[in-house]
Amino acid sequence: MKRLVFAFLALLSLSSCSVDDDAANLTYDFAEITDYEFPEFFEPGKSYDLKLTYKRPSTCHNFIGIDGGREDINSNEIFMYALTSVSSGATECNSSNETELISQTTIRGFNISANIADDEVFIFQLWTGEDASGEPIFTTVEVPVGDPEVPTPSS
Repeated sequence: MKRLVFAFLALLSLSSCSVDDDAANLTYDFAEITDYEFPEFFEPGKSYDLKLTYKRPSTCHNFIGIDGGREDINSNEIFMYALTSVSSGATECNSSNETELISQTTIRGFNISANIADDEVFIFQLWTGEDASGEPIFTTVEVPVGDPEVPTPSS
């Protein structure tokens, strides 16, 4: 009798599973970074808020966040992408009203190591789209470490 009950419960649990996924399918896209606000220079041991303006591909796209990173741990070249998602069932998406598509986000607390030399330069590669052959286009922003030399007033 125990085997019959076990077999019935196993059959019941297996038959209640569905392979159909009723959840919305999402597609992920990049959003063009159109503007930025970085400091003129970084000071070792401090952290900074970096502001980025991006343009969503359509009003149905939702901003996910900023992604990217360095090619290797020793590099000061940082690649940045604005990520969006859109449901495959989204309808009535508008991509013609520019002001609806433009938004801004802030990367909070970008840290500069206290051990970094004053002659270092951080190179930010901001994704701004693709060329005709599908290759990525980046805007390069260079931010030096250390106070840039301020000319002394002539006396």
